[in-house]
Amino acid sequence: MMIKFKYVIIACILLCVQNVFSQGKTVTGLVTDVSGMPIPSATILVKGTSNGTNTDFDGKFTLTNVRSTDEIVFSFVGMSSQTVIIGNQTTINITLLESLESLNEVLIVGYGTKKRSLVTGAISSIDSKQIENSSSQRVEQVLQGKTSGVTVVSSSGSPGATAKVRIRGIGSNGNSDPLYIVDGMKVSSIDNISPNDIANLEVLKDGASTAIYGTQGANGVVIISTKQGKVGKDQISFSTQYTIQSLRTKMKLMNADQFVQYMSEAGQPGVVANGIDTNWLDETFEKADMKRYDLSFSGATEKTSYYISGSRLDQDGIVSGDNDNYDRTTLRVNLKSDVKEWLEVGINTTYSDTNKSNINEDNETRGVINNALLIDPLTPIYALPGSTRETDAFSNGNALVASDGRLYAYPTYTTGETINPVAYANTLFNGGTNKGFFLTSVYGKFKLFKNLEFTTRYGYEKSEYKTRKWAPAYFVSGEATASNYLLSESGRNSRWIFENFATYSNQFGNHGITALIGYSAEEYDGSFERLEGTPSEANETFGYINYATFSSAGISGQINVKKAMNSIFGRLSYDFLGKYLFEGSLRYDQSSAFPEANRGAVFPAVSAGWVISKEDFWDENSIINTLKIRSSWAQNGSDAGLDFGNPWKQFYDSSVNDNGVVYGGQSGLNLGVFSNPDLRWETSTQFGAGIDLRTLKNRLNFSMDYYKKETEDLITTDGNIIKTLSAGQNIGAFNVGTVENSGLEFELGYNDSTAGGLTYGVNLNFSTLKNEVTVLDAPGALNGNNIFGGEIATRMEEGKPLWYFYGYKTNGVDPVTGALNKADEKTMIGSPHPDALYGGSISLAYKNFDFNMNFQGTIGNDIMLGFNRPDRPITNHPLHYYTNRWTATNTNASFPSAANISEAYNTDLMIEDGSYMRIKQLQLGYSLPNDILEATSINKIRIYISLDDFFTFTKHRGIDPESGSENNNSIGLDKGFYPIPGKAVFGLSINL
Repeated sequence: MMIKFKYVIIACILLCVQNVFSQGKTVTGLVTDVSGMPIPSATILVKGTSNGTNTDFDGKFTLTNVRSTDEIVFSFVGMSSQTVIIGNQTTINITLLESLESLNEVLIVGYGTKKRSLVTGAISSIDSKQIENSSSQRVEQVLQGKTSGVTVVSSSGSPGATAKVRIRGIGSNGNSDPLYIVDGMKVSSIDNISPNDIANLEVLKDGASTAIYGTQGANGVVIISTKQGKVGKDQISFSTQYTIQSLRTKMKLMNADQFVQYMSEAGQPGVVANGIDTNWLDETFEKADMKRYDLSFSGATEKTSYYISGSRLDQDGIVSGDNDNYDRTTLRVNLKSDVKEWLEVGINTTYSDTNKSNINEDNETRGVINNALLIDPLTPIYALPGSTRETDAFSNGNALVASDGRLYAYPTYTTGETINPVAYANTLFNGGTNKGFFLTSVYGKFKLFKNLEFTTRYGYEKSEYKTRKWAPAYFVSGEATASNYLLSESGRNSRWIFENFATYSNQFGNHGITALIGYSAEEYDGSFERLEGTPSEANETFGYINYATFSSAGISGQINVKKAMNSIFGRLSYDFLGKYLFEGSLRYDQSSAFPEANRGAVFPAVSAGWVISKEDFWDENSIINTLKIRSSWAQNGSDAGLDFGNPWKQFYDSSVNDNGVVYGGQSGLNLGVFSNPDLRWETSTQFGAGIDLRTLKNRLNFSMDYYKKETEDLITTDGNIIKTLSAGQNIGAFNVGTVENSGLEFELGYNDSTAGGLTYGVNLNFSTLKNEVTVLDAPGALNGNNIFGGEIATRMEEGKPLWYFYGYKTNGVDPVTGALNKADEKTMIGSPHPDALYGGSISLAYKNFDFNMNFQGTIGNDIMLGFNRPDRPITNHPLHYYTNRWTATNTNASFPSAANISEAYNTDLMIEDGSYMRIKQLQLGYSLPNDILEATSINKIRIYISLDDFFTFTKHRGIDPESGSENNNSIGLDKGFYPIPGKAVFGLSINL
């Protein structure tokens, strides 16, 4: 019995000893670089587990539950990873060495990845750190000023407005937007993506890099990778912003005294002072807030990762009233798993819901901004006591009434379509557009053999929108009047893409080979219906179609518009010793947008590179660490802008204006839009050459590129610009000519740290641009957009920039009469295309503080003031019309007399220098020290304040030099731009 009890005691002792030795211990330490500087956010992970942590701002870490037999992996971007066996250590201090080549960074390219050191094309990257500190609300804004050769111009400053991204100039009359790839899938829109969900961006600029996408790569490619869960501790992240927006402009209009004097000189003696002096820019615009919330959950094991996020954005516009706003709710789920050693599967899904209500803008007759620029300053905001025009309109049920019951004032002197802009914004833009967007992509990656992978991917996107707008009846003048109005419009668009491709990669001694071959099929399907009518009452209750009457003229739409494409593509990459590089690709596309004879097209590309710094003759101690030269040639296609219908098919109408077509008493058909059976692909041929170097121990990087891109068979979707009066019918899409873009691109970056704890980085980019129409397949120059009165304002002509400004050149003012000396014929008076673009960023960090500044600008582009009304002599004007005008005492004037100002509206006096430099972001942040957070489960808390778009340096005298236009043929034509607001941003981010 005693012996048995002894064995029990021994067993208990052994069990206790085992438990003691099996318990994990805590390891602490410090991670630094070779200069002794701490490395914040370095990853420390127990190999083979999900047990991990990150260093704090001071490079310190604490890792719990570690066994003596465990191996810990220390890693950081741009550094070589180190693995340490714990043993008896409880304190581990590690010095991470810089990678032999930070060029080993992996870039995402078309249908694959590639080490930066092996890239032979022109590709720019924006990493997660640059995105993380951005306070931008849209993906396009993240690109602004970050990379050379890329122009990002907001089409408007209104809430939810998109931005136009142009890579290496405008090369198309249709849609010049780049192709967007999100997690490997082509998408039609990036409106649904929260910048907080983005891990990194790659911009493919040259033809060789984009040719693998064939038909849709002619305007460049932007590849967006969203975040995935990381191995280690599961993370919860929350961030929020509160923003105050305001008008930031130097534009000034005439005040009441100046206006009265100007009108008197113009022969309008009836315009007299009345004690009112309204600054309509101040009254039309107001401060507005914007709120944003982002929440995400992420994590991963060795085999499975997840990322789940939600985002909410609420933005009010700076135009007064409640009818100018936008909100967006976004949900995202990204999952990835290695279900077998030979199989990886994943799904990336997002859904967004947006609501948008906007005022009318960029319109010389019916725009709120335009009316604010033109209405006389002698008009009050609200009707004065005893004013009969407003009270009579109220009695007739067609006055403009504020929400508090007050009557908005009618213009005191200004006539025509111009009305009170505050009334316009608050009463005539009710309702808006709701849009739901769903996007998902599912993939499987099969590791068939050691060096062979096969990927199959299916993507599907669908959007549905519903627009409901209404406006009350009003009467201001014979030109400014309307009945109750209702618009109901809905549309549905969907697209599926099925892609399959195999990748073989192997190293044969000194020879590296990667081969890709694949097949892709996709189909687009869309429809919309539109109803316009007269509701019984124009308000929220009766703003529905069942309360309205419709005429046949108010009914329109398209049903089942389809577009399909099939593609075969391949690519071969070769390198010898990593220093002699070659790549070639070939893609064949068939698009249903073209007639059968021209439906298919082949797009080839070749590129080569030489890493000179890997040659034996290269001095290892050279100040230049890496030097590479590269060159490429490629062809890309485009069918952009042909999403609706088949322009090569001839259609016929059985009725016109709701009446049947009858010929000689017999029913018949009427010819519809003229078809074009000869429509051809738009093809871009691009040559490029570049150099990349890194020096000063890889702290300084520099790249330079030259490119020449020639786009032939330019597609113009509006064939009516060549229609003769005898044509009778509208004309569809046609090929119009060739446009050439060429230029130089430079990127320079320097990143370093000091022994005192300061880390800093400076990144600059600069690019030149020359745009020219070299061939025009038309009887003469093509007319583009107009200013009021039918005056042609933009034109396309051989030997000139695309859609240059068209008008009369002037030669001063007659010192005797004050009349304008104008040329006899119209000609080119300006160009909307900049001669140069530039941007940059400066980042500083010291202990818990960080500072970031981003800026961008243009040089040499022009803006044409197109908001003037030559038919309305009693309108307000910019102040410089007054201060620079001819008078009897100012005969050496640059502007004509007030009586002759209408002669200037179609001349080079309306051309403004559009060059500017804008501070896009000026941000100061502070992260709470780790010793404060140690007692909590919070890993990081950062607060910051940022001034975005707050400071602009320009000679432009208009409302905003950056705002653009929705139409390619009216870029830089200012008919009343909605200005981009300045933003004071207060932000908070928390990581758990």
